[in-house]
Amino acid sequence: MKNPETDELAFDFPGQIPVKERPTLCFIEDNDDNLTLYEWINSRHMPEYAFQLYTDERFLKQRFDDSLPRPDLIFLDLKMPQISGVQLLTKMKEHPSWKHVPVVIFTHSTSPKDMEQCMDAGADGFFNKDISVHGIRSQLTEICDIWLK
Repeated sequence: MKNPETDELAFDFPGQIPVKERPTLCFIEDNDDNLTLYEWINSRHMPEYAFQLYTDERFLKQRFDDSLPRPDLIFLDLKMPQISGVQLLTKMKEHPSWKHVPVVIFTHSTSPKDMEQCMDAGADGFFNKDISVHGIRSQLTEICDIWLK
């Protein structure tokens, strides 16, 4: 659902564990359909996590330099129109407050060159997004099991 004041996607899970007690997953993605899909996966299949959803420029403007707690894991799209995933990854890894947050590139790219660039820039993982809802849900669960358990 969108917050009408900020035009951000936001979540409210009444009766769930408070957000501060749930690992926070941050998704930086330019595709609104993918953001909606992540929202759906969170609400129905992964409520034990708090999802934060950002477009590339919104993340830079509203989240990158603020003093809020850092997410536990970042899923970063590679191909975005305003700033590439590699450029944003480089900025995060150069920033003292963000450099230790694990960043997983979550993309449709299968290019070995893209993977090499991302790993050189400090990515903690590189996953090719599945094309099915079930596949993406399984991938998110697998990635969280690797980095957060």
